[in-house]
Amino acid sequence: MFFTVPDSHSSSFLKAVSALIALLVVALGGVTGAPAATFPDGTIPDSFSVQLKGGNTTTENLDMIKELGVKYIRHGFPWEGIEKAPGIYDFSSSDEWVKECEDRGLSIIGCIAFGNALYGPVAEDKGRDAYVKYAAALAEHYKGAPIIWEIWNEPNTRTFWSHLGTATDKSVKGNSEKFADEYVALVKAVAPAMHAADPNCTILGGSVSGVWTDSYAWSDWCFQKGILTSGIDGWSVHPYSTKNPEDYMGAYAIIRGLMTKNGGSDSFPIINTERGYPVGKAEGFAGGDPALSKEYQAWHCVRQYLMDLVCGIKLTSWYEWSGTEGFSLVQGNEKTPAYNAAKFMIDYLKGYHLDGRISLDSPRDFVLRFVNASGGVKLVAWTAPPAGPTPEKGSTPDKTVTHAVTIPVQAAGPLDNFQIYGNKSAVTVANGSITLTLTGAPQYVTVAASK
Repeated sequence: MFFTVPDSHSSSFLKAVSALIALLVVALGGVTGAPAATFPDGTIPDSFSVQLKGGNTTTENLDMIKELGVKYIRHGFPWEGIEKAPGIYDFSSSDEWVKECEDRGLSIIGCIAFGNALYGPVAEDKGRDAYVKYAAALAEHYKGAPIIWEIWNEPNTRTFWSHLGTATDKSVKGNSEKFADEYVALVKAVAPAMHAADPNCTILGGSVSGVWTDSYAWSDWCFQKGILTSGIDGWSVHPYSTKNPEDYMGAYAIIRGLMTKNGGSDSFPIINTERGYPVGKAEGFAGGDPALSKEYQAWHCVRQYLMDLVCGIKLTSWYEWSGTEGFSLVQGNEKTPAYNAAKFMIDYLKGYHLDGRISLDSPRDFVLRFVNASGGVKLVAWTAPPAGPTPEKGSTPDKTVTHAVTIPVQAAGPLDNFQIYGNKSAVTVANGSITLTLTGAPQYVTVAASK
């Protein structure tokens, strides 16, 4: 479908509209985005996503994703592929795969990326105004579709913020305050325009690369400059930099602390829109013996999702479904150990939600209790290697220490005990407790079956 921008959508017109929206915001007591941002409620697997790139939106891949059981995909809506002539939008290629997703019950995290050579960098007025029109056109065209919109990808990095060049001096590095100024200016223009086009759309800002000292500083500048009240409904992060999913607890706490320091709510939604653990020594490798990295990847795929649930993260998107960088869940028609681990977790916990964490002696031992509406109770248990002095300086997975723990249960045994890929055994109940040998691989125990 083609969409043509009216002549009245000039730079001055957009600025006037933005100013009017800003006055309305003040009158109404601040922008909070859509009337109620729509995020999954934590029921498994509704908040699990995988990222698709390039040609991965084929019918075959989407069928396999549906079979896996995840409910979201993350995929880009490349600006240059849709607006090839000024003011004319051709949505036909995106329409096709959006419909394919809807037909399979898959929702979308839609990354609005990147620049367009027709207009130049979005750090400058011409590029920014054109991007605003493009984002608003997306919101209008896909009104009512199950899409959560994400403004840009990793704008704190020079790799992505400099796409097609930037007005910023080349000596300015990523995670700079200047990059924060430019990105906040973009978001403050985009979010109101998208909500004007579709009042019920859900918008993410941030898409922050990494969780470490410099990316925290960049986020802090964004929060100081008012991005949380710009009209976005959530803050997205790509929490690379940690060695283990359990280190997210500290990383997310830092981000929430920065939000509240700058007047935001500590319950403002945080979404993990990209994180994977690669095999081999690719970027983001968690360490340890590379020969065991497929096993580590399987551990981390499950633990990443579960730890995000523990931390109240609204969505988790695994990077990636299939590719050449070592993160893939599938390679051609081959399903990796990480796929098999995720598949069993999803099948086993489908319809359950996190009820709490059972306290044990070590803060690095995790036993999570899940329940469903039919009285089912299930546990997931594992241990993590020692924590480091900061979230990004944790231990590698080979430092995990296997050991036994005693867990209280209200059940009569024996109980079904499943290993990470679904191998089944039994565990005895004695004196109101069970004993499990914890490793880095999550295992599962059925305490009470659904009625």
